Amino acid sequence: MMIRNAMIVAAWLTVGRFVTVSAAEPPVVADHPRLYYTAADLPRLRALRQSGVHATIWANLTRSADWCAAQPVRREWIATIENDPQFENLYDRFYAAMHDTAIVEQLAFASSLSDPEHDPYFEAARNWLLAAAKVWRNEAHNKPDQSKAYAVLRVMKALAVGYDVLFDRLSETERQEVRDTLVAVGEAYYPFFQEPTTAGEGYNKHHGSVDTAPLGIMALALYGEVDKAAAWLDVAIEKHVNYLLPHALTPSGTYDQSSNFWASTLHYRIFFCEPLRRVTGRDLFAEFPKSLPGRIALAAVAAGQPATLEFNEDNRSVLFGPSYGQINYWSPALLYLARHHRRPIYQHLALWDESLGSIQHTRYVTPSRREELLFCLGPYAYLWYDPSVVPAIEADLPLSFEFPEPEVNEAYLRTSYELGGIVAGMKKGGLVIHAGGRPVLVDQLGVNDVNKPPDPVDEMLLADDGRRALIRCVGPKSHGIGEQLVELERPSRLTVDRHCSEPITWWCAGEPEHEGNSMIWPDGTKLTITKGTVVATNPEGYVETKRHYGGMKFADPHPFTYPTFTVQPVDGWIMIEVVTSIQTRRADSQ
Repeated sequence: MMIRNAMIVAAWLTVGRFVTVSAAEPPVVADHPRLYYTAADLPRLRALRQSGVHATIWANLTRSADWCAAQPVRREWIATIENDPQFENLYDRFYAAMHDTAIVEQLAFASSLSDPEHDPYFEAARNWLLAAAKVWRNEAHNKPDQSKAYAVLRVMKALAVGYDVLFDRLSETERQEVRDTLVAVGEAYYPFFQEPTTAGEGYNKHHGSVDTAPLGIMALALYGEVDKAAAWLDVAIEKHVNYLLPHALTPSGTYDQSSNFWASTLHYRIFFCEPLRRVTGRDLFAEFPKSLPGRIALAAVAAGQPATLEFNEDNRSVLFGPSYGQINYWSPALLYLARHHRRPIYQHLALWDESLGSIQHTRYVTPSRREELLFCLGPYAYLWYDPSVVPAIEADLPLSFEFPEPEVNEAYLRTSYELGGIVAGMKKGGLVIHAGGRPVLVDQLGVNDVNKPPDPVDEMLLADDGRRALIRCVGPKSHGIGEQLVELERPSRLTVDRHCSEPITWWCAGEPEHEGNSMIWPDGTKLTITKGTVVATNPEGYVETKRHYGGMKFADPHPFTYPTFTVQPVDGWIMIEVVTSIQTRRADSQ
């Protein structure tokens, strides 16, 4: 069997995990925990809670764990409904799965990393683990498909993680309860993954990554205990080797539907490949050294996030990112990149997120059942942060980026890697400009719709001589826009020239003063329309709330309202200048 041979070859790489064996003997698999750390690692990991960034992450982690422990466990399974025209049942099930996944993992890790003698989280962690195992076992009799896999297998991953890190304190009856669910659902999904198209050519690459990694994690948690787990692991490795690792991300290092899927694709690669290496010795990241790219983060991360932030916004800290895909979603991946590549710049950007360790609440809540989309990435931030990588702005870093694939069609310019600088992004002709720590111009051109992606613009060009950088394109013609020139003069000035036949509307964040053709923010950031006529301003012109593409409106707990500005071209042109009073330093001066 493929995985057995791999384990024999690589056994010497993992001293203490299992012993070298002959081809006729099964490998000896390590005891639990074994997925993300071992029992021998725990004293060191627990000691890290006392100082430095780990102490901050731990404080956020346990604050969220306290919230999780107060939540009532789920007792009712949400069955699939065939007649679901606005996808409410699909999203009830999806968000319920994400909710339970997040709470099970947050509590399990909080318990495992606490002092065994003074662990306030074990009872809640065990109760949530067992309740989720009982409720979601119903999926064993719910015929698998792509929509179900995207949700159900995440819960199975959480059960596998909880089983692994709580193993020594669970009774054998409780372990069997979790194993029974993992085996029942795993066996139901195993034929689904044997289909060549599942997580293969033609399958959504992001979904394939999110679907397949949990199967592999389930297998690794049960490997050596359940015979069927070896076959699951073979399939998970095959899908990653043959398709997901070489093809799920674009050659330029992002994702072809949304840069936000870059972050989640990396998360699930790491979730699987880390324990695969730890348990079997096989290092897929060594086999695929380009499988952990970070260029899109260098391009698109524009601001930080306070620990106290309750409701997030689109574009708040990541250009073109949805409200759930801001720096608190990207930062754990950046911490891992910093550790893996030994890159101080990734550490520097990740630590802009002061909420590291927290469970991520979102504004996505289903309208009837009030199922909330949650993400659990905080404990992984605790595990992946490596204090030996000192955060810094590296010398000679690029300050402009192009992602030229027609499906992506994005380019970015930035003044520096310091907070408050100007970062501008163009996606299929639509602009987002960040300055002074907030978006000061966000086009309302609909270029960010992953369900109905627009065509790329013509003649995209990026040039940068260090002092000045330029993006030029033609279009989007569907909006009456011809040639566009976005020019950044470092350290603090950006101009936009647009040849257009129709008015253009954008929104901005913050509370700027409107003086003539200028908008001025309290920190001195200033946007001025140097050519064009402001024909409409509305302090509540854009209400950003959450709605599914099928029409269903989510029960968004905090819709955001922004001012809008509509500008009429003069002589066929609209010209804009953005300046900031923040004098950022060049990266090569560090």
